[in-house]
Amino acid sequence: MNRSQAPRPRGQNDPARSHGSGNVRTGGARKPQPAPDPGRSGGGAGRTSFVSSALGFIAAAAFAGTAVWWASGCQGEAPPGPSTEGKSPPERTSSLPRPSPTSAARAHASAEAPSPSAEPSAAPEPPAPDKPYTGPLLGSIVPQASVYPTMEFSKQRLGYIRLGSKVPVDPKPIKGGSCAKGWYRLLDGGYVCGRSATTDLSNPQVRLGITPPNLEEVLPYKYAFNTTHGTPLYRSVPSKDEMTRYEPYLESSKRKKKEEEKQRAEELYEETEKEVAAAAAAAAARPSASPPEAGATPVAAVTSEASATGDKAAAVAAAASLGIAPAPVEEEPEKPWWENVDDKGRPLNVTLADLDKDADSTVAKRMVKGFFVAVDKTFGWNGRSWYKTTAGLVAPSDRMYVIKPPSSQGIDFPEGAKSVGFILAKSASKYQFDDEMKSVSVAGSLERFAAFGLTGESHKHRSVVYRKTTEGWWMKGADGTYTELGAPPPDLAPGEKWIDVNVSRKTLIAVEGDRPVFAALISPGRRSKDKKKDHPTLTGVFRIREKHIATTMDGDGTVAGDLPYSIEDVPFVAYYDGSYAFHGAFWHSNFGREMSHGCVNLSPLDAKKVFFWSEPSLPRGWHGVWATPENRGTLVSIHE
Repeated sequence: MNRSQAPRPRGQNDPARSHGSGNVRTGGARKPQPAPDPGRSGGGAGRTSFVSSALGFIAAAAFAGTAVWWASGCQGEAPPGPSTEGKSPPERTSSLPRPSPTSAARAHASAEAPSPSAEPSAAPEPPAPDKPYTGPLLGSIVPQASVYPTMEFSKQRLGYIRLGSKVPVDPKPIKGGSCAKGWYRLLDGGYVCGRSATTDLSNPQVRLGITPPNLEEVLPYKYAFNTTHGTPLYRSVPSKDEMTRYEPYLESSKRKKKEEEKQRAEELYEETEKEVAAAAAAAAARPSASPPEAGATPVAAVTSEASATGDKAAAVAAAASLGIAPAPVEEEPEKPWWENVDDKGRPLNVTLADLDKDADSTVAKRMVKGFFVAVDKTFGWNGRSWYKTTAGLVAPSDRMYVIKPPSSQGIDFPEGAKSVGFILAKSASKYQFDDEMKSVSVAGSLERFAAFGLTGESHKHRSVVYRKTTEGWWMKGADGTYTELGAPPPDLAPGEKWIDVNVSRKTLIAVEGDRPVFAALISPGRRSKDKKKDHPTLTGVFRIREKHIATTMDGDGTVAGDLPYSIEDVPFVAYYDGSYAFHGAFWHSNFGREMSHGCVNLSPLDAKKVFFWSEPSLPRGWHGVWATPENRGTLVSIHE
């Protein structure tokens, strides 16, 4: 996936690494570089309305224009349709802890301390991990408020705070450096310029900012699937006239309904006319019938569309006989891309750039069927239901529906297990052998994605391989897969965390030193003999470079006929090599199979677990964090 809207500088895009598929809009390779402080940018004010004032659309829309959007992500592939799986997650526990509230402070040990002349105020001490923080907070008033290691704007950033999010802070700004409004020192490390944030939590940009991600749920936001080509994303709440202009299908629907009613009325009229004519004919055939009065007709004549067409043809013929040229035929206006479709209803040769061409002061873009938006708020207006997206745009909900995320998840590594097995078949069974291991029988049923410990013992019976579980029953090998831990990375420190990804087994293991602690299924990149469709997950040893609670990924198709895709705020993203990342996938539930364009897909629950277990830790209230030499990212080993 490509063109992620995580906060990186313009023109510093990470290309996807295989075959130059064209999904990244800029062709040059780049190393991730932090962006200048968004607080320097200015934004246009949005149009006011009582609904937008109440919901903060103007706040989000005005500053959305100042955001620094950049291209990154997996090699982009339009994802399959959303999962319809709605089962409750199985009750499992995990030993992977979330970082303590103060665990990220060590990430900034080398941050420059304020000069003595700055005279910073005595900052309150961070609370103990088991106590909630009740001290002063700093709220972001820009899409991404950059956190710097020193009181200077620089290329290096520690992370960022999203619009409306709040973080613990020393409330007295420190004068000095290049920020005229002074710098705020965050209690978890780093400095934020006063132009990008405020301690006044009643500020509209803070109060009406993006709703914080819900980290207690499966997904940080609700996600809506766009069902129709051409659905507009408005910059603010549209008026009735704007809806009529930008959504002509609404009027078409009304006209179609009126035409259907008119047609039913005409059919009823014609039936009545025939009945009256038949009755009149029968009366005229009777001898005693009186002749009808002159001018009296049972039913008035009605000029039909067919007769009108005949009159036009006669007029054209008459003109031709007199040597008069017919009037020129008016050419129909060119259809917009979302109405110019093939026999299967697919737009012809549309790209992301084409979608941007529809932008004006009212509409930011139009969506292709299959796009996802992250829902910030839902509201009613002009007789319709609407979504405010986390990007600050407005989408009609009657063209979309909210998806249910997949509920599958991995397990803590069972005590005494050599590996973990997973069921991939839609239905499977537990098996047991007799004492002599000559006869096998069914001992129970298993659901898809069931996970369990394996002892490492296997047995072949009538050419079928069975693997023994730590619970005593046997798994049929063909029903699923199992973890197979690779060699530790060369520079692994004693007890250090690392992530093992087995592309062949399609599994992931979280390891602490030499002790596996968690196992999950993954979906690696799709392989193909066709180079344009071959998108492997690259092997090697890496470190996690940066993490984002959510970031947008989109791109164009790699072969002719492929449609562009866009997934707003993909959850729990951890980049480890260029545009390759671990991330949650809510648009499919086919884990254990090849599905991605090179990234490592995890179920949302597993992606969240790995996100909070791995380094660098995400400080309180931050939306994204970068690794530093003092707080290196977790090692990642990917192998066949």
